[in-house]
Amino acid sequence: MPTYNILNGSKLEYSATKTGSYTQIIGLKTMPDFGSTPNKVDTTTLDNTKYETNINGLIPAPDLTYEFNLEAPTANANIKKVCDLEDSGLSYWWKVTLNSGIVIQYQSKVEVGIKGGSSEDLETFEMYHAPEGEYERTIPTISG
Repeated sequence: MPTYNILNGSKLEYSATKTGSYTQIIGLKTMPDFGSTPNKVDTTTLDNTKYETNINGLIPAPDLTYEFNLEAPTANANIKKVCDLEDSGLSYWWKVTLNSGIVIQYQSKVEVGIKGGSSEDLETFEMYHAPEGEYERTIPTISG
C-alpha cells in the first residue's frame, strides 16, 4: 500500500549562499505550486478540418507566494526577518523541504506584503519570490 504525506512539517529556509547554513522562517501557512502546465503553441493549419493541433511550449515563469502567520514584531520575529531580507535588496538561496524529504532550491530576492482580513482573523503576511533561474528539485529514494 502506498504511503502519502501531508504538508505539515514542511519548511522554508534561506541562506546567503547555496551551500551555506540555512535559517528557517517559521509560521509558514501555505506554499506555492512548483511547476505548471506548459503554454500551448498552435500548430493548426488549413489542412486541419476538425481539430486544432498544438505542441507544448515553454512553462510560464514561476510566481512563488508563501503565506505566514505574523509573529509579534520582536527582533527575531518572522516578519522582521523577511522585511530585513527585502530591505537588503540582495538575492538569497531558498530551500523548501517537504515533509516527504523532497527538496526544491532556487535563488530569489524577497518582496513582502501584509495581508488584510476581518474580525478575529490572525494577522498574516505574504512573501513573494521570482526565481532568478530554474529551480532544482531533489527527490530522495527511500527503500521499502
